[in-house]
Amino acid sequence: MPVNELSVIGLGAWSRRFANWGEFVDGLRTGRWQAETALEPSRIAPRERRRAPKSVKMAVEVMTQACEMALVKPQEVATVFSSAMGDMQITDYLCRCLAGPPREISPTRFHNSVHNAPNGYWSIATGSHAPASAVSAFLFTAPVAFLEAAIQAVDSNGPVLLVTQEMAAPFALRDTCPTIADFAAAILLAPPGYSDANRASVHFATGEGPVDWPEMPEPLKKDFCEHPGARLLPFLAAIASPGTDEAPVRMSFPLSQRSSLRLSLTCSRR
Repeated sequence: MPVNELSVIGLGAWSRRFANWGEFVDGLRTGRWQAETALEPSRIAPRERRRAPKSVKMAVEVMTQACEMALVKPQEVATVFSSAMGDMQITDYLCRCLAGPPREISPTRFHNSVHNAPNGYWSIATGSHAPASAVSAFLFTAPVAFLEAAIQAVDSNGPVLLVTQEMAAPFALRDTCPTIADFAAAILLAPPGYSDANRASVHFATGEGPVDWPEMPEPLKKDFCEHPGARLLPFLAAIASPGTDEAPVRMSFPLSQRSSLRLSLTCSRR
């Protein structure tokens, strides 16, 4: 089974309980969370920001956080955006409009309904011509996207920015995707030695056979227990709250009912 190593050099996180990576780390350590957080990503120009849906703002916000942490130029980073259901609020709006007269929809909302809309806004905001892709695999979306980003980083020998996000589902879609809270996170992966801003080293591999999802951090279970965009939270929590010994943290994530992503994480002491 082939094994590859990468560095985690940048991280970003956003939800209504934490506005950035620092607040996420503090929340895990202290158990105190924000009552509500603002979302005004400075990377998007004010005119575009007014038209951008929340899903785009969430993605661009965490992508900016990760690049700033890593001290890398955003336009030089390849991106992998992932969401199980895309912007469900817009999907719900489109279905309601098309279900009754008059069948007229907002051109702006239709424009923002495509799955890779966040990648488009990011490319425009940063002036990036770097490769950009979008991944969706329903419940397995986050680990599949992680594997895609990791393979790209190894193959290109350069940094790749992974974004995983999901919005709270409108009532009509709750049976399909029972998410109750908005969440977005970004992980900037790079070859070992690419940057001094190394937060963790991770070995990744694929395996055969079914595995269970890793245990969700207790303070976050209520909001994110069945949240496909937040499936990597155990990985993020391991970086945010490293143990006292030097032993790697090992965890496996389902890629399908018959395969898995296996990670071995060693956190830097910083």
